[in-house]
Amino acid sequence: MHEDLFPNKPLETKMDLHNNQLGMDYFMSLLPGVHRQFFESSFFIKELQEKTKDAVLITSVDEEVDKDIMIYLE
Repeated sequence: MHEDLFPNKPLETKMDLHNNQLGMDYFMSLLPGVHRQFFESSFFIKELQEKTKDAVLITSVDEEVDKDIMIYLE
């Protein structure tokens, strides 16, 4: 919704939507077998921090990056 209410440049929007989806997919992959009542951020923060080490620089909206890899801009 943020991207709709406060539009960014196309490349910034691409990065935001890509990384948001990566985070949501990762979070949902952790839920099976974990009771939501006991779910804490410590379960997933470390893995997301590790993913930042392998993030890929993009410079064009036409660049395709695997959905499991975070992206960043200069």
